Amino acid sequence: MRLTTDRLLIRDWHPLYDAQQAFDIYGDVRVTHWLESDADSSLRITQKRLQRYCERCTNGLGVWAVIEKAIDRAIGSILLVPLPNNDKTDSGKIEIGWHFRPASWGYGYATEAANAILSYGFQKLQLPTIYAITASDNIRSQRVMARLGMQTLGFTDEHYNRTLQLYSLMAEHYSSSGQLESMADSTASTSAPLT
Repeated sequence: MRLTTDRLLIRDWHPLYDAQQAFDIYGDVRVTHWLESDADSSLRITQKRLQRYCERCTNGLGVWAVIEKAIDRAIGSILLVPLPNNDKTDSGKIEIGWHFRPASWGYGYATEAANAILSYGFQKLQLPTIYAITASDNIRSQRVMARLGMQTLGFTDEHYNRTLQLYSLMAEHYSSSGQLESMADSTASTSAPLT
């Protein structure tokens, strides 16, 4: 995977090379709180996490690094993966999500990266609908979903063994034009627990 936007590069994670920068994301409880997981306690744990992310990159789907081009640094993750049911079986839905280091919140990076992944998912992968989920109190992610044109479908308890808000965007309602003009957000992450 290699996508670029004005400010970002989206690429595969490199577990050994990227572990320190990824630790700034996954070693921070302000991020992992939304994932309902413990913060990574060491670089080795973060490397293992990134290796699992690499293994999930199949059939055009995956979890990728978001690099801020101006500083050549990994500042977040963006994902496009099958949304599992509570029993870990395939729900038939594809989920978009994001996790960013706190120092990068509030600059519109989540919206910019997600818009690029939505375009990729709809245009290259020909997905009919892309879903997102978040905790009801994760207002930052909800704002990103709104900026992307996603519609709330209400609450569900079918994924990740907890009650979450479910959003969707159908390909026929997606327009990438003009989406990047208003990107100031303070996004933490979605609540999808990638471990």
